[in-house]
Parts: sequence; C-alpha cells; structure tokens
Amino acid sequence: SGELSGLTFVITGDVHVFKNRNELTDFIEAHGGKCSGSVSKKTEALINNDSASQSSKNVKANGLGIKILTEESFLENYNLSK
Repeated sequence: SGELSGLTFVITGDVHVFKNRNELTDFIEAHGGKCSGSVSKKTEALINNDSASQSSKNVKANGLGIKILTEESFLENYNLSK
C-alpha cells in the first residue's frame, strides 16, 4: 500500500512502539515512504520520541519548519496501525 508514497522521513533516538529503527524503516517503506539519514527541506517529518531534544536533527527540523513526531503521533497523523 502507498499511504506514505512520495514522503521522506528521518528517524532518530530510541524507539518504543517498534522493536528498533530498522523495523520502523521497513514499516515506512512497506507503506510507500522513504527514510533518510539526514533532515532536509524534502523531509516530511522527523520521528523522534524526544521532541524536546536539542540533537542536531531536532534543531535542523525546527529551523526548517519540519514536524517532529513521536512514533504514536506518526501512526495517528497518517492513519496507520502497527
């Protein structure tokens, strides 16, 4: 299915809903999305369970106006279920 077709996500930090970041990456790709290692203006959202983190990825996402989502809000925003 392609609910995330054409969308690129960046994953950082610890994950809780998925076993690990690889499982989340596979989930995104199975729904038509892509994952990148770095935040850019083409990034749909940064998935990070610590939205208050001052990590370089969070700072860059904030600077570019890119959404920072927890795993739960990612699933809710895109009407997906694990």
